[in-house]
Amino acid sequence: MKAQVTEKLITSIWQRRLVPKLSTDTGEQIQVVHPGRISNVRGCDFRDVVFVINGKTITGDIEVHVKSSQWQGHGHHLDPKYNNIALHIVWWHDSQVPTLLQNGKVIPTICLSSFIKSPLDELDSQANSYGQPLTSCQEVSHHSNTDGLSKLLTAGGEERFTAKTSSFRKALSEDDAGQVLYRGIARALGYTHNAAPCEELANRLPLDILEEAGPGDNCTRQALILGTAGLLPSQRHRLRNRPVEDREANKLERTWQAIGITGTMKEVDWCFFRVRPDNFPIRRLIALSYLIARYNKSGLLQEIVRLVKEAPPGAEHRWLENGLIIAGQGYWESHFDFSIAMNRNSALLGREKAAVIAINTILPFACAWSEVADEPQLQKRATEIYRRYPKTGDNELTRYMMQQLRLKLDVRLSACQQQGLIHIFKTYCHRRNCAECLVATNRC
Repeated sequence: MKAQVTEKLITSIWQRRLVPKLSTDTGEQIQVVHPGRISNVRGCDFRDVVFVINGKTITGDIEVHVKSSQWQGHGHHLDPKYNNIALHIVWWHDSQVPTLLQNGKVIPTICLSSFIKSPLDELDSQANSYGQPLTSCQEVSHHSNTDGLSKLLTAGGEERFTAKTSSFRKALSEDDAGQVLYRGIARALGYTHNAAPCEELANRLPLDILEEAGPGDNCTRQALILGTAGLLPSQRHRLRNRPVEDREANKLERTWQAIGITGTMKEVDWCFFRVRPDNFPIRRLIALSYLIARYNKSGLLQEIVRLVKEAPPGAEHRWLENGLIIAGQGYWESHFDFSIAMNRNSALLGREKAAVIAINTILPFACAWSEVADEPQLQKRATEIYRRYPKTGDNELTRYMMQQLRLKLDVRLSACQQQGLIHIFKTYCHRRNCAECLVATNRC
């Protein structure tokens, strides 16, 4: 079958760097330092690309199209989510209009067909060849010893934990401790896609307002959260003009109308694109409401700190996770959005996500809070739990870094070492700072 030019083909050509010499639509030479990693979020096809143009190193994202006219055809020039695009990669340059971002910036376009000499079938075969490795770290050969690399990952994980603790320590000097913890949990619930809007919601809707509602007043708490987030049916374009014959939605709408808050977020602030239904922001925010209700008696701060203090030796991670897991309840046991039922029951906050919150928020927060509260034993306890925490589920970033470091997917890592993978990426790989990298300099 004759090969066709598709975005998938262009993506493979770019990822495998099959075109060594490139220049932009305005004739500027480009040196690609790193082709980036494939993105699963709206706003780009590749993330964290690094290239040099006119002697200047640029880090950003890339959008891929078959034709350059598709940039405007798809409305990207009107969408602020595409403002981090640094390069537009196309096969045919069929538009005289430059690639313009929503913020008014013009970015370079690269027309790949101008540099292709090979027949399309041959190029397609090369692009889909499993024998040709993708980009990996050039320094891994120095660490063929698995034990040595494990030590480096542990060191990276501890550096990341220290940095998170410092961030919480700074936040505690500027804000109420309960609010700092609540904001951190909200951000973690948002995953990569909705971390920023979840944090914004926590800033707009402080914890003390939510804790004023009693443990059993879930309707008020959920109306406050979803209404402030701009995610009730009356606030959403898709649902606004459609009658929602849903008792739960109507109850929340009536409660929200009675509260009368203005200055809310908007539906466009949230990401639904390529987000699994279980991770839809509505479900995660409902989980937040139930978590606050669970610890309403003594307050979120005191109860979460108590979880860390009372974690039984040898089973600390299970104890923390059990304290965070929220089973599907009521309406949200079988729905992932208003009037849209799931074909199975699902937890609002499962064990895997609970582990992520424990590692990234609860434990570093407890370390920072121990200094404010003058409880050195709490700091010791939180640090020990973090160091012993077993491996959690892999995500897009840890899988990418395991490929970069040529680690097998079944390698046994601790949660600390997984955090080390993320730390190495964000501190060194993302900035292409190989000269200072833990792996390159063999620093443990």
